[in-house]
Amino acid sequence: MRSRLEGSTPSPLRAGGTLDGVSAAPDPGVDLLLERERELRCIDAAIAAAREGSGRSVVVEGPAGIGKSAVLAAARIATEDGATRFLRARGAELERDFAFGVVRQLFEPMLHEASAAERADLLQGPARLAARVLGLPGGLEQGEAPAAAPDASFAVLHGLYWLCANLAASQPVVLSVDDAHWADASSLRFLAFLMPRLQELRIALLVAARPEAEVEEGHLLATLTADPHSDVVHPAPLSVAAVGRLVEARLGSAPEEAFTAACHRATGGVPFLVRELVEAVSREGMTPDARTAARVERVGASTARRWIQLRLGRLPAPAARLARAVAVLERAQLPRAAALAELDPAQAAEATDTLVAAGILEPERPLTFVHPLVRAGVYEELPIAERSLAHRRAAELMDDDPAGEERAAEHLLATEPAGDAAIARRLVDAARTAARRGAPESAAVLLRRALAEPPPATERAGLLLELGIAEATAGQPAGEDHLREALDVAGDDHGVALGATLVLAHALGRAERIEDAVAVVDRTAARLRTTDEQTAELLETLALMAGMLDASTAPVLDARLKALRRRADEPSAAREVLAAAAMRAVATNEPAEVGIALARRAFAASPRPVPAPTDLPWFVQSTIALVWADAFDDAIGPIEAGLVESRAAGDSALFATSMTWRAWLLLRQGDLQGAAGDARTVLEASDLPAPQLYRTVATGVLVTALTDQGDLDGAETALQQFAPGQPVRAHSGAMLLLARGRLRAAQRRLDTALADMRAAGDIAVRIGAISPSSLAWRSEAALVSMALGERDRAERLARGELDLARAFAAPRTLGVAMRAAGVVVGGSEGEDLLRGAALTLDAAGATLESARAIIDLGALLRRANRRADARELLREGLDIAHRGGAVALADQAETELRAAGAKPRRARLTGLDALTASERRVAELAAQGMTNREIAQALFVTARTVEGHLTRTFQKLDLHSRDDLPGVLAS
Repeated sequence: MRSRLEGSTPSPLRAGGTLDGVSAAPDPGVDLLLERERELRCIDAAIAAAREGSGRSVVVEGPAGIGKSAVLAAARIATEDGATRFLRARGAELERDFAFGVVRQLFEPMLHEASAAERADLLQGPARLAARVLGLPGGLEQGEAPAAAPDASFAVLHGLYWLCANLAASQPVVLSVDDAHWADASSLRFLAFLMPRLQELRIALLVAARPEAEVEEGHLLATLTADPHSDVVHPAPLSVAAVGRLVEARLGSAPEEAFTAACHRATGGVPFLVRELVEAVSREGMTPDARTAARVERVGASTARRWIQLRLGRLPAPAARLARAVAVLERAQLPRAAALAELDPAQAAEATDTLVAAGILEPERPLTFVHPLVRAGVYEELPIAERSLAHRRAAELMDDDPAGEERAAEHLLATEPAGDAAIARRLVDAARTAARRGAPESAAVLLRRALAEPPPATERAGLLLELGIAEATAGQPAGEDHLREALDVAGDDHGVALGATLVLAHALGRAERIEDAVAVVDRTAARLRTTDEQTAELLETLALMAGMLDASTAPVLDARLKALRRRADEPSAAREVLAAAAMRAVATNEPAEVGIALARRAFAASPRPVPAPTDLPWFVQSTIALVWADAFDDAIGPIEAGLVESRAAGDSALFATSMTWRAWLLLRQGDLQGAAGDARTVLEASDLPAPQLYRTVATGVLVTALTDQGDLDGAETALQQFAPGQPVRAHSGAMLLLARGRLRAAQRRLDTALADMRAAGDIAVRIGAISPSSLAWRSEAALVSMALGERDRAERLARGELDLARAFAAPRTLGVAMRAAGVVVGGSEGEDLLRGAALTLDAAGATLESARAIIDLGALLRRANRRADARELLREGLDIAHRGGAVALADQAETELRAAGAKPRRARLTGLDALTASERRVAELAAQGMTNREIAQALFVTARTVEGHLTRTFQKLDLHSRDDLPGVLAS
């Protein structure tokens, strides 16, 4: 008998119309779509949006058995015409620590089936690096081993995004992830990385998961549900009427109301439990009437797990053994399940058919249960000791699996520790593979289990070091504790002690916990008391690199810093010593040419122009020294090389470093839009957060750029959104304080502005960073003091900074100090200072700072009643400010022009002057012959962003072809 289900939605996702009668196993999906119209409409809308070019995501969240899987399964109907690619994966409880397991399910089959040409297209650019790291089809040449990236997490996430982008370029894509609550953490991080970028791609992302409170990686699931572009739906329990329809469809006759109500009370309207109850009722031969209603409630009171056990008990012994084997394996090909159940092939095949007919296993390969609750009902009835032995045996059966090492490790995680060194070694090997593939969470789980086995005592310190690194990489607080424990138990193992010290100090420094970082290094140096001069110098340099720019440590380290500076003058000085000395020389106001020479020597002493992941921060400090010394041409080369290397190697730390300091360089050159864009790139990568040190600096850059652009509300929002919650005593904190002070000054909150600027200066002075090149706080404080009517203080600050700038002798730094002094001093001396500032800054390429000096000079002449001269200067300054996007400065120039009797008019920008910094950068790459996709990959933006920039560029330049770009840009 067949009975059509009512209450279906007209959506094309509607999955069928009938259920088979009592002689067949119940359909696991169709009956679960009752009263799911809203959920299906959301999925339908997401797929339609993806086809229109704007991706969306839908998260179906609900408890076990509520019908999430059926809703996702229905989405396949919408892709059967072949116009949309459908890729699916399903989390598994046993595979929660299988690195990128869900990601592999999504992409491995598709890449395996693709032709060589298709794979080459899909894996172009960063996608190939991700494929190489993960060992995906097409990622490796014949015989090539999987590659390790400096920061595999970044490499894989970025590369997988581009794999999705490449897929969506040819046709819309649906990514379906069921049981995401059991997905491995690395795959969840990828989904979190992808979700906010979906609007740029023709991708519908469909995710089904239990509520975050029920799962271990709830914080990652929360990222998916909290995304503002995601539709989150919560399927409700079925109504009494829907339960009645299911009962009728399964039993073949309409139930009486009392019977239906009893079924609803017994199951709470959970579709899976309804189905299990009706199956039990059918097997018991009950009639759906009022007389059996009470009995139904007693049946329902027995859990689904109990009924699963009863069902198994009625089956032949081989079927029960196979079911228990599949419960241990979770999903498996028949030969492996048969081996674990100790059945021959014929017995296993017959047992499979029996389990499928009983509605316990799915009728497909690999063998899986019809529902996770069924698997749980079988698995959890196994005694713990039997379960542990079964998992150990399962691990032994994995040797012929291409991913055998990792899959065996998943089973070993479920065994009881037994002091078996071989098991510990297998877990460690799997952990190292996971770490190499950018899954530090999985590596940490495996290493913790290996340490619990435990391994031989001689290996414990080294494994604690590896565990600490994995946890620190994953952002887990336990990383610091395990690194410290590695130090404590290292004993005579200097390699472990040194490695733990370097990693821990580096992490603490990037978190701006400078005092802790110095203490860790000094403790190790005192403990090792090595006669190896190279190791001793390494530790000393590390301590000084960490501590030189923090107000809590720099004064204590002063004598040691001076000794380091003297060592840098030796011809054989190491690269790290030269870099630290270069930064120190610039900060303490030695002549700029001295710091520049030391930084150049540091780069010359390096075998490669960019740092290796294990290097001390020589690259950062050399680059900062060059930027502070106004050696922009010297600095931009290493910075761009760092960006290129970070893209190629997937090194997120190098990317954050290079992008942050390029933002600062662009700001000092007057490229407000470019600086703001780079700063936002650093700050808004919430799924790949930059270390706090770089976030603090980038926030200062962004706030300053927005303030100069006249966007005070945006600057305030950025400050509230990105500034660290705790006060920072390091130089980076002083930079942010100065940026906040400039914002407060623009808001006319002058007392607050001055307090911020003086606080920034206090940090700088305590550090010994007296040079105005590193922090021009005196000039800014002088201008605010002048506005407050405190002329004596203003002049003292301005002249003090001018003296320092003249000694430092870097053109931009000198010009900025001359401009502030000219404004404060006024009169003929002020006029001379302002004229000199404008010329000096213009020669230094600091066009906006030059415009400030020109406008201030025009204002001074206007007040001296030299209006004609004033108007000419003010118009020149206004034009520069307008072209540079410095709205606040342009407003100041217009105000002065009106006061000088002129009617200011901002000229409309045309030609190349009309291009923003980002548009110009994209146009230059396009002119070099790069495709939109290649440009997007190079700039870490989406292809749609590139298309938008080029569209606006063509409109502004009146171009019709990319072929015209080289000539226009050259002109």
